[in-house]
Amino acid sequence: MKKIMSVLMVLMVAASAFAAGQQEAASSEASFAGNYAFGGSSTVEPIIRAAAEEYAEIHPEAKISYDAPGSSAGVRGALDGTYSIGAASRALKDSEIADGAVPTAIAKDGVAVVVNSASVPMDDITMDQLIAIYAGEVTNWSEIGGPDATIVVFNRDEASGTRSCFNDATVKTAKKSFTETAAIVTSNGDMVAKVGSTPYSIGYCGFGYLGRDAGTKSVSVDMITPEVSHVLDGTYPVQRDLILITNGAVPAGSLEEAFINYILSDEGQEIVAEEKFIPLNS
Repeated sequence: MKKIMSVLMVLMVAASAFAAGQQEAASSEASFAGNYAFGGSSTVEPIIRAAAEEYAEIHPEAKISYDAPGSSAGVRGALDGTYSIGAASRALKDSEIADGAVPTAIAKDGVAVVVNSASVPMDDITMDQLIAIYAGEVTNWSEIGGPDATIVVFNRDEASGTRSCFNDATVKTAKKSFTETAAIVTSNGDMVAKVGSTPYSIGYCGFGYLGRDAGTKSVSVDMITPEVSHVLDGTYPVQRDLILITNGAVPAGSLEEAFINYILSDEGQEIVAEEKFIPLNS
């Protein structure tokens, strides 16, 4: 009888533990139910949207949205609570870190120089020429060996992380400022579309947007082509980390923690590669 009672006790304890585990798992999943607002960089947008779509199959009760007003808005949104995760395609400023912004790198990227393929025959541009164009000192393609035509310069808005990265690697290194006559676009997608449809134009975009418009082609800078290998070996001159931002450390057990871990997983890094960005494990 004692042996039977012992067996029954073991079974009861096991059943209780199993039920508790099931309740804990259910509770964990239920804690993810709700609407989650992420936002920021337009460069990072394709990665987050693709990852959110895949993640919805794991946690369909979690509704993740993303809008793309720019990297600076992504940082501000994370700090003021507009977004539970912000995204940026530039490094954080010291002041943003002091305010509590915590970055997590999820991918690498380069910023490619693009021109209108039908009207600009050049395949390479030097860094000095690029700086002179964006500082407004060179205004005609003939001044740098191209056709006799006015250069149409496209630039990004001031909230853009891509603009910040490009500025830091080009005109800022020469202690100059962007020309105020450039036409402003608000996203990488808009940039390649405008350059592709505007004769004699020049612009720049993240690597993930190359090839998205037939009228746009990339050019090398100082004979270094915009390729993944040249980002990884450090030779391509305009490159950056793509980051997610939270206000302080990510809360343990939160949807935000789980989502960031998902993007950093092998499956998430495959999504990064599929979106034509550079995985951290490359």
